[in-house]
Amino acid sequence: MILITGANGFVGSAFLKYLSSRGYDVCGLVRRGCDFRRLRNEDVKLKYGDLRNPDSLHKAMKGCNIVIHCAARSLDWGRRRDFEDVNVKGVQNIVEAASRTGTVSKIIYISTANVAGFGLRYMDEQIKDRYRPPFTYSRTKLEGERIATGLCKNLRIALTILRPSAIYGPGDWKFSFEMIDRIANSFWPMVGKGKAVFTPVFIENLCKAAELAVKSNKPFGIYNITDNVTISWMDFSLKVASALGVPLHYRSFPAFFALGAALLYGAFHRVFKPEKEPEITPYRVIRSWKDFHYSCKHAIDELGYEPDPDIDKHIKKTVEWYREAVKEGKK
Repeated sequence: MILITGANGFVGSAFLKYLSSRGYDVCGLVRRGCDFRRLRNEDVKLKYGDLRNPDSLHKAMKGCNIVIHCAARSLDWGRRRDFEDVNVKGVQNIVEAASRTGTVSKIIYISTANVAGFGLRYMDEQIKDRYRPPFTYSRTKLEGERIATGLCKNLRIALTILRPSAIYGPGDWKFSFEMIDRIANSFWPMVGKGKAVFTPVFIENLCKAAELAVKSNKPFGIYNITDNVTISWMDFSLKVASALGVPLHYRSFPAFFALGAALLYGAFHRVFKPEKEPEITPYRVIRSWKDFHYSCKHAIDELGYEPDPDIDKHIKKTVEWYREAVKEGKK
């Protein structure tokens, strides 16, 4: 049996449904009281547990032989302690609970491509010595990678780390829904006229990579996962507008002006609204300003990963999901 943590999230729910449809015996791990809208009307098995409660994880893992660890704090705003509890300590608890079962032989850890940095083209999985990611999310995900690597090696558990780039697709209520909704009804903000390029990954391609990781016999591996497509923010935005059948209304801001505004806005929120994520953050500005461009060649060569590069089809599917969600009042 395969246990998928964070099964109510965008990535976890997609894995749960995809692998189930492919005939795998899968179940999802969720916290009590979480948002189940992505699993509504789905015939899936669920178990309850919390990353901060090792005993609950051990109980949920009984009888499982593979754990796909998707659960994470993936905001670009918040207290470092909250990120560490989930993205660092939570990873340690997952691996240690898996070792206690005596049955879990492999962990697939979903990380992020930007743990290795950004700003260059065709970045591979190598991380420069003493590199420290500038964002709390990616910094704690890298710490989680290192903890998982050390523990799995000592405990003789196989480990595959998947590093997806910019994930999008149906079910993504954060980036995908927000972008489509802004382009459909208002304007889409960009930095530097949208010239920066990135390597998106459609959720269905990431699901295919997860299945390949499940099948892999390699004891260890780290793989960037993208659509193997390079596109600028301007071109991506134009494709979204085209799929919607609307003209693209956008506003472009100079990079340093946008970054300064994000820093001021963040300072205001830290004082007056510390629990609410600002609409503009330094991460969002830098993601739009710098190239976030990664190579998935290692996954292609070693895992046999063959991503579908049809970005127009992917965007069309995502827009269709958006329209259905709005029609059903799920906005």
